[in-house]
Amino acid sequence: MPDSEKENIEKRKEKLAKWLKEPSNLLLIGILIFSLVVLIYYFNLTKTQTLWWDEAEYMSTAKHWAFGVPYVINPQRPPIFPFFAFLIYKIGLGDLTIKFLLSVLPLWLSVIAMYLFIRLLYNKKIALLAAFILSVSWIHLFYSMRFMTDSIGFLAGLLAFLFFWKGYMNKGKPWHIWIVGFFVAISFLTRLTGILYGAIIFFFLLFTDRFRFFKNKHIWMIPLVFLLTISPYLLWSYSYYGNALAFQAGYPQMIRETLFATWMFPHVYDYPELVFFILFLVGILTLIPMLLSLDMLILKDDKRYLNDFFILFTIIFTLLFFGIFLNAGGENRWLIMMSIGIFALSAKGIMLIFDFAKKNLGSILAIIVLLALVSGGAYYELKHADMIIKNKIPSYSEVQSSALWIKENSPPTDSVITLSTTEMTFYTERMVYAYNNFNLSELKKIIQEKKPAFFTFSPVYETQNLRPDVLPWIQENSKNQNSFLVPVYATFADAQKTQATFVVFRINYAANQSALSEK
Repeated sequence: MPDSEKENIEKRKEKLAKWLKEPSNLLLIGILIFSLVVLIYYFNLTKTQTLWWDEAEYMSTAKHWAFGVPYVINPQRPPIFPFFAFLIYKIGLGDLTIKFLLSVLPLWLSVIAMYLFIRLLYNKKIALLAAFILSVSWIHLFYSMRFMTDSIGFLAGLLAFLFFWKGYMNKGKPWHIWIVGFFVAISFLTRLTGILYGAIIFFFLLFTDRFRFFKNKHIWMIPLVFLLTISPYLLWSYSYYGNALAFQAGYPQMIRETLFATWMFPHVYDYPELVFFILFLVGILTLIPMLLSLDMLILKDDKRYLNDFFILFTIIFTLLFFGIFLNAGGENRWLIMMSIGIFALSAKGIMLIFDFAKKNLGSILAIIVLLALVSGGAYYELKHADMIIKNKIPSYSEVQSSALWIKENSPPTDSVITLSTTEMTFYTERMVYAYNNFNLSELKKIIQEKKPAFFTFSPVYETQNLRPDVLPWIQENSKNQNSFLVPVYATFADAQKTQATFVVFRINYAANQSALSEK
């Protein structure tokens, strides 16, 4: 080995040894190990749970691309998650690999990204606390245990913030600014609301830098890189749907029902839970100097509190957007980008109390207070995570077992008509037809035209998607083995098998054809 290479190796060893001597770095390693252990525990616990509708939609798309499973792709769903799942399928790996790489691992990487971003804005102590809070967040943990896009979209958005601050605010290298467009695009291609990360950056600059940022040539690279990154998707969408912006048709809920909705506000509590929410409120107190000098910040280019303004702005912008444009109501995960600001302020609240305790009670008692706050907050988060993850493991298992029975007891050419469209597609790998909200005439017509072999129905999960005239028809035509709908498989809520939860019928076309008549 050449002497120069030996010297380089020794220098790297010395650098690593020096890095490991820093207590904050050891704490970061501890947080990452803890986070990984928690994630692997729940990953192992949920490895056989049934896919929900949204999950099955992404995964059915992946199976359609990888194996030719019949499926009509929903334009509402961006392509990144199913595309990467398709690639993983094509190299011979399976569902668990997809879940780990596309849902679990991105959350773990987000813990690292959170630390790096908040360290840029504040310091290592606040960054470590914010990263830890993210690692125990019940909402983040819950959705990382499913085939969902939230973890990837959050990671990409967080990286966009990180490189924006590193490149533009801290005057880093030009490519740090350029790559912001790439990460916003990845977040958008994962979840369409991922574009809000870019919108937050734009309006933040508009308020604090006014129009000067337009003169920066590197800022113009952000929309250019964004467009270049999403252009293959737009071209594919035009080729597949005949409309490059076909995804717009998937969001009818964007119709405004009120001037401003308030459904989002309880979710400000949901993310931090009780203890960290109280600390979040304490953290808001640290924003008072920024709020008192807001006019100086916006009008006089006072740079002292830009970090506080950005953190608060991520929360306010998110609430305003969903309150105005998606005000028909929604889920807590839709607001996931505001968790960055919430966790950062919770961390600032912890440090405010710690500094006060250290000054008035001494270092030892201050550390005890710090540990009590952090462990108390983690307890509430992990308790909620443990409860909801475990409680949801068996949900919709009846759909999975019924679909797998169809797959094992029918040729691939058979088809199914069902209300559980995406789940049936994923598990049966058969052609699936929907009858959601069909009236009886429409239901009979699709059965006559498509000639499905199986009909499924759940009296527990699916009655809300039935028109009033369909349920009596199902009951009338499934009385016995000579009926039009012959029960061949069912799951039950009780041991006596009197309360069916999901039923698979084989359609008996040789039976009385009056079942399909218009009378």
